[in-house]
Amino acid sequence: MSLFRSETVKCPACGADHTADIFFSVNADRRADLRDATIDRSFQVETCGRCGESFRIDPDLNYLDMGRGQWISVHPLLQLGRWEELLPVDQAAFDHSYGSGATEGGREIGEELTVRVVFGWAGFREKLVASDAGLDDVELELLKIALIRHQDDAPLSDAVELRLVDVVDGDLVLAWLDGAKDEVVETLIVPMSAYANVAGDTEGWAELRKELTATPFVDMQRLMI
Repeated sequence: MSLFRSETVKCPACGADHTADIFFSVNADRRADLRDATIDRSFQVETCGRCGESFRIDPDLNYLDMGRGQWISVHPLLQLGRWEELLPVDQAAFDHSYGSGATEGGREIGEELTVRVVFGWAGFREKLVASDAGLDDVELELLKIALIRHQDDAPLSDAVELRLVDVVDGDLVLAWLDGAKDEVVETLIVPMSAYANVAGDTEGWAELRKELTATPFVDMQRLMI
């Protein structure tokens, strides 16, 4: 079941109060439209009734997609620095419904789910795009690290992150994004062979692969905070 509550939020442009339905649980098996809206970047986009400005409410929800084997805890991007503090909270939420504290039926479902923790819309959307493309998110993060190592002028900063945004004609489309504004700073077209090379190099990437898979927060940002 997808759950939401009506809340009053302020328009970031003019400060006017605005009532919106804020989702805190999304079941993509029953509400595929919310998954689609995440991918097309329209989910939780609101328009101010006073000034007409469009703005997007930060995500703070649990996402379930049994068909694709995904359980994702999504936090606002501004909470990225708290990732270590939030991990046990997220694990407890998963365990309550699908892990050690769940019913037998819940545990059976949980055995088929991959648990992930993400921060911000771009990180959340990336997990969905990668799943659709049949990409392993661990290998994707290693690929991004490889790209940064070989891009001397990479615009990486506290505000800018590298994300997979699409797969077109067999090539990976990655973008340097301003996470807060969800604006593209620079786009990279990467052949699928580059991903395959990283995924096939079990020895060369073994240490980083182990570090990335140590927690459900599978994101190269964790290595740079």
